[in-house]
Amino acid sequence: MSVNKVLVQTQYYENYGFHEGGVHWKPKGGHTFQIEMDADLLLYSSPAEVFGKMLEGQNTDLEKFEYRDYEIQWQEPTVLGNQDDYIKANQLVEAE
Repeated sequence: MSVNKVLVQTQYYENYGFHEGGVHWKPKGGHTFQIEMDADLLLYSSPAEVFGKMLEGQNTDLEKFEYRDYEIQWQEPTVLGNQDDYIKANQLVEAE
């Protein structure tokens, strides 16, 4: 059994009607959860249903999360650069 980090991508919603006593869910972008587990378990279950059920426990009257997808993180991400590198590359793109 090996433990992997699994990233669970969701759609994040805010309830814009809460303070007026109502319900008006507005999508506000993505939110990522993580869970450390044996990734082989994903082969023997229904990840969308299981993660969806787990996300229900994260929902409140003010915010909710809707399952979108998951990704097994097999390794730590490689650093692509920093802000200065991005600015330099952007200048090159604009010059072309």
